[in-house]
Order: sequence, then C-alpha cells, then structure tokens
Amino acid sequence: MVKPSKQTLLAVLKIALLSTSLPLIVTSLSPLHPSTKQINSLVFAQENVEPSPQPTASLEPKKTSQPTEQKTQENSENSDDEKDWKGWLILIPMLAGLYLGILWFRPLWLLLLPAELKIPKTPKTPEVKIPVDILGLKYRPRVLDAWVEKHLETFQQKFLENETVDERKDYVSLPVELNSQEIDELTAETLSELFNREKRVRLLIWGEGGSGKTTIACQIAKWAMKKQHQSKALAKHLMLPVLIEKEIDNTGDGIKPIMEAIMAEIQELIDNEQMIVDELLVKQLLRQRRILLIVDGYSELSQETQDKFNPEPKEFPANALIITSRREEDFRGIDIKIETLKFDGGTLAYFIEQYLKERNKWHLFEEDQEEFLQECAQFVPTVGEEKNITVWLAKLYAEKMINSKENNFTSERFLNNIPDLILNYLEKLNRQGERKTKSEYPTIKQDAQLIAWKCLEENYKPSDVKRKEVIEAFPSLEIDEAEDCLNYFEKDLRLLKRTGYGPIKDRKNIRFALDPLAEYLAALYLVQENKDDEEKWREFLTKVKKKLGEAEIKGFLLAVRDCCLAKGSEVRVPRFVADEIGKLAGLDLEALQKKLEIQRIKRFVRNLFAPGATTKDRVDDLKKIEDSGSAAQFVALDIIKCLKDDDQKVRKSAAKALGKLDNSTEPVIQALLGKFQDTDSDVRLSAVEALGNLGNASELLVKAILALLQDENLAVRFYAVEALKKLSNASELVVKTLLTLLQDKNLEVRRSAVEALGNLGNSSESVVQAILALFQDEYPGLRRSAVEALGNLGNASEPVVQAILALFQDQDTRVRSSAVEALGNLGNTSEPVMQALLALLQDKHPDVRRSAVEALGNLGNASESVVQALSNLVQDSEPFVRYFATKALENLGKNSEDEK
Repeated sequence: MVKPSKQTLLAVLKIALLSTSLPLIVTSLSPLHPSTKQINSLVFAQENVEPSPQPTASLEPKKTSQPTEQKTQENSENSDDEKDWKGWLILIPMLAGLYLGILWFRPLWLLLLPAELKIPKTPKTPEVKIPVDILGLKYRPRVLDAWVEKHLETFQQKFLENETVDERKDYVSLPVELNSQEIDELTAETLSELFNREKRVRLLIWGEGGSGKTTIACQIAKWAMKKQHQSKALAKHLMLPVLIEKEIDNTGDGIKPIMEAIMAEIQELIDNEQMIVDELLVKQLLRQRRILLIVDGYSELSQETQDKFNPEPKEFPANALIITSRREEDFRGIDIKIETLKFDGGTLAYFIEQYLKERNKWHLFEEDQEEFLQECAQFVPTVGEEKNITVWLAKLYAEKMINSKENNFTSERFLNNIPDLILNYLEKLNRQGERKTKSEYPTIKQDAQLIAWKCLEENYKPSDVKRKEVIEAFPSLEIDEAEDCLNYFEKDLRLLKRTGYGPIKDRKNIRFALDPLAEYLAALYLVQENKDDEEKWREFLTKVKKKLGEAEIKGFLLAVRDCCLAKGSEVRVPRFVADEIGKLAGLDLEALQKKLEIQRIKRFVRNLFAPGATTKDRVDDLKKIEDSGSAAQFVALDIIKCLKDDDQKVRKSAAKALGKLDNSTEPVIQALLGKFQDTDSDVRLSAVEALGNLGNASELLVKAILALLQDENLAVRFYAVEALKKLSNASELVVKTLLTLLQDKNLEVRRSAVEALGNLGNSSESVVQAILALFQDEYPGLRRSAVEALGNLGNASEPVVQAILALFQDQDTRVRSSAVEALGNLGNTSEPVMQALLALLQDKHPDVRRSAVEALGNLGNASESVVQALSNLVQDSEPFVRYFATKALENLGKNSEDEK
C-alpha cells in the first residue's frame, strides 16, 4: 500500500501524465454548458452554480434589454473559457516540468503509478481508462535503466553464484563461426556492434556437447552487466541475464508459461521475500532489452518447452535472447548465429596456457615450459591433431595437469584416453568430497555410471530423470542410502542438479550438470553391462538405428565407441561393436584409421627428441616408425636428423627405418650415402641395406655400393651385394664386379653374388659358365643358389639342361629339389628330362617328390606314363605331396578320381 505521504505525489503525477499527453482528450470529453462552470480539480469534477443576483427593474426595460443581456452573458462565458485555458497553459508546463524532473532525478517513482489512469465519471461524461503502456510515460528507457541499476549488484552476485555459471567462470576465447564466418576469437567488442545496432538481438549458439556453448553464453551475460564506460561492455545500457536451463510448466496459453518462469527466476535473483507482481514491468524489461534471456540446452528440452521458447511468434516477449543448442536451429527469429568449433593439437597448448592463467595456476608451469609443452603434446594422440578437441576436454586435461603438479600424482601423467581422463576427474572430485564429508565413498565410479545411464537410458541423450527412478535403480541400497548417495553427488560433488518447479528441495527431477560427462559415464556403464554379450550389443545397435534421425545422440555414440576402444579389451567387447558404432555415428573409419596412424607416428617423432629420452627409448621409437612403413614417409627429414646422433645404435636404427619408408627423395639418398663412411660397421651395413630397399638404381648410387664391396667388414660386403641384387642394375660394371665376387673367400658373399646374377637377367656365356662352375662347389647352399640362378635366367641350352640333370643325383635334398624346379621353369620336355623327372617321383624325400610333381604339371606333358605316375602319388603318404599331385593332374586336364 502506498504511504499517505506519497498520495499527493501520485495525484500530481497523474495530472502531469495527463496534462503532458492528453489535454485535448480531457477538454473534448468535458464540454461547457450554459449555467455550468469548469472547476480545475484533481478529479476534473463539474459543479452547478446559481446565477448571480440581478438589480430589480420594470418588465418593459427587461424586454427591451434582452439582446443586450444575452450578449453580456456570452461575453462572460467567453471570459471564463479564456481564463480556463490560461490556467491550463500555466499548469501544463508546470506539470510537464514536474514529470521531467521526476523522470530525471527519481525515475523509479514513476513505477509507483498504477497500471492505468482513470478520468472519473462526471454528470456529462463516462469514466475513461487510459492505459499507461499507451501513454508510454511510465516505462521510459530511463525508468527501466534505473530499475536495472538498482538491482544490478544483487542480481550479479546471485547470477555468478549459480552453479552452471560458476563452473564456467574461466573463459578463454577461441575461434568460432559468427554468422558463417570464422573469427579468431569472440569478444565483447565483436558483439557490441551487433547489440548496439539492432533493436532486437536474438542469438543462437550451437555446437557439440562440451564445445563451450554455455561458457560463451555465460560470458556474454557477464559482458551484458558491464556499464558502458567499463571495458568489455556489451551494449549502451545494462542488461540483467536470466538463465533458463530446465523444463517449464507448460500449462497455460501463449506466453504465460514463459512469463511465469522468467518472473520466478527474477524473483530468486533479486529478493526471495519481495514478491514481483508487476508482469507488465517484466514484459517491458524484455521488450526493451533490459533483460537478457538465456535458454540453455534447448535441444535437450522437451518438445513442449521448446515450442514455448520458439522466438518466431510475434508475441514472444524477449528481444534480447540467447539460445544454446547441439543443433543448428532454423528459427526465422534468430539474428546472430555462433557455431562453436573444436580445435586442433596446435591450439591446445595455447588454450591450456590461457586457462591456467585464468585459474592463476600458470606459475606451476612457467619455469619449465618445455615440460609443459611435452605434457600438452601427450594429450594430442588421445583426441587427434585434427580439430577434434572440445573446450570441456581441454579443461579436464588442464585440471589433471594442475592436480598432478600440486599433489605430485605422477601416475596421472600417463592417462592416454578420454574414458580414463573422465574417471580420473571423478576420482579427484571424490577425494575432495571425502575430505569434506570425512567419510569414504569407494563405489563412486559404479554409482556415477549408473546415475548417468538412467539419465540417458530412454533417449540416448542427457535428459532429466525422476529422482525416484534413480533411487529405485540402486540394486543394493536402501531408500535412505540411495538418497544420501544422490545428495552427495548433488551437494558435495556438484555433479547433479535438481530440475522441475518450486523450491530446489521440492524439485522431483535430476540431471547431470555436464552433458559430456553424463555421456561418457553412461557409455562406461553400457560397456560394463554388455561386456562380451554379442546379443546385447546387437540389440543396442538396433535401438540406435531407430534413433539415427536425432543428431543429439551422436555425442553418446562417440563416447560408447571411445569406451569400447579404451576399455573393451578388459571385458572382451566384440571387435565389431566399435566399428559399427563408428559407422552409425557417421565416421569414415578408413580415413579415421589413417589419421590415427599419422598421429601415432608424430608422437614417436616427438618422443625421439624429448629431453629425457634414453637410447633405448629412441631405438624403440625408431623401430615403431620403421614398422609403420610407407605411412611414415612424411617424417623422413626428422629421421635423417637421427643419423647424426652420437649413439651408433640410434644411427643404425635411423638408417634401417629410412629403408622402410618408401621415400627415395634426394635428401634421403644423400643422407644414407653419407653413412657409408660411418666409423661403425653396423651403421654402414644398415645404410646400404636401406638403399637397396628403396630401389633407387641411379649410377651414382650403384657406384657407391660397388665401392662398398671392398669394405673390410664381411657383413658390409654381404649387404652391399644384397643391395645390388635388389636394385637389378645389369650394367657391365655391375656384372663384372659380381662375377669377381663369385671367387670371394666368404661363402655368403659368393652365394649373394650368384643370386644377384640370377636376378639381373644377363644370360651371356660368361655369366652362364661362371654359374655352372659353381655346380661343383663343395657347399650345398652355393650349388643350390647357382642352379636357382640358372633357372631364373631361362637359358635352356643343352649344356645347362645336362648340368641340371646331373644335379638330380646330388646328395643334398634341397639341391635336388631346386634342380627339379629350375628344370621345370626352363620348359624343356625332352624325353631325357621327362624320364629323369618321373624317376624322381620315387625319391625318398617328400620335398623332392613334390618338386618333381610340380615340374611335370607345369611342363604340360599329359602322356599316359606321366598321368599314371602322378595318379599313383595321389595316394602318397605325405599329404602335401598328394595335394600337389592332384593339382598337377588338374593342370594336365585330368581328374584324379578318373585315373584311379
């Protein structure tokens, strides 16, 4: 109730409002009549008055003076009317000045006015209502600004204490897409131009879960509460943010549910005891952008609530609106779109550094920034060097780094996947909670996973769930114990928040405060629940396929895939699960595998040059790079650096790795040639072996290898010959050198030289004769290599054939076998050859019989004697001989069954 001392003020204000805006209305509704005079009063009442007494006179004079009296009366009335207008002309400026003075010095007094003004009923006129919103004088911008400034401090304090806002207090600006154009960072200055230019600003922030949508919305809200003269002010006037992040009561038509929800939030932010009943004030605050409405997690709200907050209808009240969503909503009423972007490994170190500075923790890492960069680099393979890192994951890793520094938890340095990072975060919160409550909570992981699963079980996206359902889901807890569990998660760990209506303690629903956390914990629950049960996993995949149209489930699917890859081996999750989920989530698995391999190789390279890397570490990493083969050819220049290492083991491993990268560019070739002069023989032989593998047969390279044939080290000479064999350079110089090496004192060198000659394709007489001479060598291995070389050269001259036939009688089984294969390759089907081969079908050694069978099948001679002999071997005691005999008959067009 208005105090008596203000009644007069209110009346004066009413007159001021009326007098400055509708004097013509008043006069038009109050016409003057004869014998009636206007009385200026607060109620605009009219009074009837008796005519003034007149002097007595005779009747005749009266009649003769009637026109004169009428004229006199008219003059009198005109005089009174003129006086009334003069009064108005004096009163109007006075009242207008009063109104302007109050508007300037005490604008909030105008809010004491009722919602409408009335011109009281008179004998001649009805009561007239004049709505204030038509007058536009009660809710002037200056009045609303005064109201906002009055409540700013309390509003700001309680808004910043909000759990959602407090958890996102450390803001680091990153690239985003603003209206489809990528910008390096989002600042108040970036948005202020748009906020100051537009009469209506409705902003959509969309992107994946954990990508920083709510953080950006909260930061914009903080900028909105900055005064214009302060840095980072968002607009020319202050705005008070109202955060809606839960379902609203959808009973009621039109905007009523929205207004009730907004007014409830304002009530809580301003004063819990003072009731706000002026809905018209709140509407004006919304219309004139003095309230910044933030609808967080729009895509996760029910369809009914989404419909209420759809800004398209004209009656939607908020002209300063922020909506966050996991999808790009297609509202027609959206003016600005901000898409949050993931960032790559190159940006990770910058983000973490800025985040640590915001947290005042940079001093922990400032002294040893090399270690800081290395620790950042360790996280990159977990999420990939492409733009795959979300703000939430980066913050989680930064908090892990802080925790390991402050508490010396060295084991935390080896977390190499996201699920382990999530569980580590949960353990950290639990340690804090246990200290706070002075009691242990050993089942924190299992309980968190169960609660998370209940929040996602129905739709596979983070949602509200009835508190009662979660309590009933705990298998081994009484109701009171389950209540205590949820209270611990809500109040001590701050992982849960209550949703619904009314006071917090009476709200019936709960949900996770962080959607990505809920998704990963629910995914871990699913992995533990399904384990190696293929039927359960196929049932899950079937349910997912039915929901594929919902983009919001992609975050959960990716979380399940990550958990299968990281934890699946512990519970034997079937291999197909991760791949199938990846496909359903829209991943290109082949491309993803290539990217992962590249990231893995880059990690090995970083490890090579890490300050604390030992010789063993570097050798192991070089071996892993070598095993990666051609996929690692892009790191060849990094490996070349290792050829200069002081440790010969590292140089040797680097040379071997280069030989497997399939990179024969000039820098690689020259670097390896340079190692021919290395003091260590192992390095020299590794270098020449690598060059042989790369297949570069340039003249310069061949000459260098030929020179290495004079190396004092036997192994180096051997690998030099092997390299020549692989390069297949049949130049005269190479052939002559190899022929010379057939006389080398070392058996392996001679053997390698003859194999090289067999590969070069040079079947000149000198080469053939040199090889034939080796048929008499005392070493069976050399005789075998010689006959194989002749078989490769394809020289089927009579001397060659006879020499090979002679080897059919060699005492060494492998020599006889190789001789048979060589003769089969030459295609000679002469009678002596066929008879010799038939005779070998009776050889006591199965390998020789097998070689003879193959040769007969390849020569194509289907004579009766050949077919019969092969048919007999279909019954051979050795299975592999029987198999090749059957194959030989098929080659000759015969069926083994028919020949029996």
